[in-house]
Amino acid sequence: MRLIERLYRYIEHKKLSFYAFERECGMANGYLKKQSKGKGTVGSDMLEKIHHKYTDLSLIWLLTGKGSMLEESAVSSPELHIREEDSGSYMISKDDIIILLREQVVILERSIADKEKIILMLETRLRRIKKTS
Repeated sequence: MRLIERLYRYIEHKKLSFYAFERECGMANGYLKKQSKGKGTVGSDMLEKIHHKYTDLSLIWLLTGKGSMLEESAVSSPELHIREEDSGSYMISKDDIIILLREQVVILERSIADKEKIILMLETRLRRIKKTS
């Protein structure tokens, strides 16, 4: 299984649309489709963006197919310990988690605002169509 196929599997597991995933990771629209057709490779910069937004995704699994798709994590106070297969562990403070969650809230709020704009545009078009009919 190729890296892109494992990424698709993760996206399906999270019940995300490809568009939403691309947008969250700062990828161009259609980036994943291009990769799946074999017209490119997922670069390290994209892997960093993916891992930054989706920290539960195991990069070892994504790159090699070995191990579990999701990171095993144990929450303890005051830090979150994340174990990486045979590479030790690192810690994320609660403050860092709060910062990440706030960033995700901002992204979601922007997404909602964009969707509201689209709804308004479609409602306007619908009214114009009804007037001309």
